[in-house]
Amino acid sequence: MVGPAQAAPQNRISGNLEATPSLPLRGSTHALAQARYDVGRLDPNRVLHGVTMYFSPSPGQQAELDELLRELQDPRSANFHAWLTPREYAGRFGISTADRDKIEAWLRARSLTPEAVAAGETQVRFGGRTGDIETAFGTEFHRYQVDGERHFANASNLSLPAALSGMVVGFRGLNDFRPHPQIRRAAPRFTSSISGDNYLAPGDLAVIYDINPLYSASPAITGSGVKIAVVGQTPVNLSDIADFRTAAAGLGVNLPVTVPIDSGSDTPEAGSEDLVESDLDLEWSGAIAREATIEFVYSRLNNGNNDNVIDALNYAITHDVAPIISMSYGDCEPDETSFITTGETWLQQANAQGQTLVIASGDTGAADCDTGASAGSGLAVDYPASSAYATGVGGTEFDEGSNGASYWAKAGSTDVINSALSYIPEVVWNDTAATGTLDATGGGASSVFSKPAWQTGTGVPAENARYVPDIAFAASNTHDEYLYCTTNSSGQASCDNGTFRLVSSDSNVDNDLTVAGGTSFGAPLFAGVLALAIQETGASGGLGNVNPRLYQLAASTPAAFHDITGGNNDVPCVIGSADCGNVGSFGYSAGVGYDPTTGLGTIDVSLLVRNWDAVSGSSSSSSGGSSSSGSSSSSDGPSGSSGASGSGGGGGAWSPEMLLLLSSLPWLRRRRRFA
Repeated sequence: MVGPAQAAPQNRISGNLEATPSLPLRGSTHALAQARYDVGRLDPNRVLHGVTMYFSPSPGQQAELDELLRELQDPRSANFHAWLTPREYAGRFGISTADRDKIEAWLRARSLTPEAVAAGETQVRFGGRTGDIETAFGTEFHRYQVDGERHFANASNLSLPAALSGMVVGFRGLNDFRPHPQIRRAAPRFTSSISGDNYLAPGDLAVIYDINPLYSASPAITGSGVKIAVVGQTPVNLSDIADFRTAAAGLGVNLPVTVPIDSGSDTPEAGSEDLVESDLDLEWSGAIAREATIEFVYSRLNNGNNDNVIDALNYAITHDVAPIISMSYGDCEPDETSFITTGETWLQQANAQGQTLVIASGDTGAADCDTGASAGSGLAVDYPASSAYATGVGGTEFDEGSNGASYWAKAGSTDVINSALSYIPEVVWNDTAATGTLDATGGGASSVFSKPAWQTGTGVPAENARYVPDIAFAASNTHDEYLYCTTNSSGQASCDNGTFRLVSSDSNVDNDLTVAGGTSFGAPLFAGVLALAIQETGASGGLGNVNPRLYQLAASTPAAFHDITGGNNDVPCVIGSADCGNVGSFGYSAGVGYDPTTGLGTIDVSLLVRNWDAVSGSSSSSSGGSSSSGSSSSSDGPSGSSGASGSGGGGGAWSPEMLLLLSSLPWLRRRRRFA
């Protein structure tokens, strides 16, 4: 339950906006809007739609929100899992109607037109000529040529009336840079009578990560009645998803619901990375939560609003599309300085509404700002995975050793689709040496966020920083890769009439299959796991920020996690460049308990789901925030860099005696909620 009715937001704009001087909005220029890429001014008559101004809560509202987010995850609080609707959130943490009216009047006076927006008072959306936007906000729009692609963006920070200082956190729609998916395509592998190679199908994951006991339970735990939102930035061919579900066998017909957020072309960009990303996200979230409703929230191609996957994320939050949101996109923290403050307000709103954000942690090892063969930008992690309000998912690689035959069924006269026999030992995913490019799980210390109060336990570094990832799944793109179905650049379906094989000859196997790796797979996989947990626990409305619960379970039910202790996410770096030193590589190593490569480890899904509602939490477990204490010792600081993290004090796990005591208290007994 929630407390007494909250008063409407107080007015924060004093005086007339026209009469106040202008002040720059720091960080409002995109990181790639650099002079070295500049190819000239943008046509001032170009019209932009969907430009959005976002507002932060006042200091008083933020304090109230921080407390609410803590209470929502505290079983002792009357507000435990008492999620807000988007309208309720805006009514408590948005701006006043009077302030909104003043801002819209100020925009109209500058020939800019306010546009409709979702219920709530957390943003103002408008459109107009770029020349009028330049005049209103004291900037210029330029065109940029980056990596062979043409873009536009404001060339300098925006200026705003001083009366809006502290209210406006950022803008969207002022540039057309698009995030890149966290996918690593691979050469195909197949468990066949000739090659003996393996790939991952849904049935394999059900064995390896112990999901089958949930499927065979009575009633079956399949995600039935639960929604998952997958966000993307391209339309898809639903026939590809249908082919995948047919070829995988046992998944049944359960196609995604498409939710476009804008106008534009609904023809998929065949063969593009964005199409592949959306296809595998939809296929694999539905492969785990077989009967869940998958809502695909996406921006169309060539839309008039310059929308992309980030705007699809915002739509999924402001429209409360589903209690779980899966996103396999991101960028390194230094390149997202113009968005992080805005993004944090979105993610806090999502958590307050009971939504869980599951985000891929990145695919270039400890050097998230770099691509290619060697790093030169220093240690970095990926945002939004690095947010305390999101669950970051890293990657592992199976390590069969010399006993591969004991983990995979031997192929007979026909090819084997689901061939895994048991859990397979894992190490950190790092294919950098095999591929000659930065190819490893993202992970490390945030340079932006301090340590959340809940990030405690064996192995958590003592440094006061948010560490990612939180958990992991298999992600290699050279060994035991994932199968998916898509449409290639020629417009041809990669799966033929619901089969993974297009031809029967094993000699042509390399042309038969589409397989890939990357942390892109982990995000939809864990989204599917959470759908199973929601069905099992009857958690009507969602689970919110699950990170506090994950770290509690790692202490109370360690068998629910496969602790990954071998491998690292080291990548080559240019000697003398940031963090590189004289070693020529840097990264983090796996260790006992938590580590900044695979987090708490991979999951025994049945154990995790069955124990989700067991004794959990204390009033010190926060949904966000930061803490400089409570971490345990760790040797998982960055290797090869000048700043390895030190050792800290004792861990923050509950003792077995305390767990037994707490379990006897009535307010902590198992809860079940039903729609």
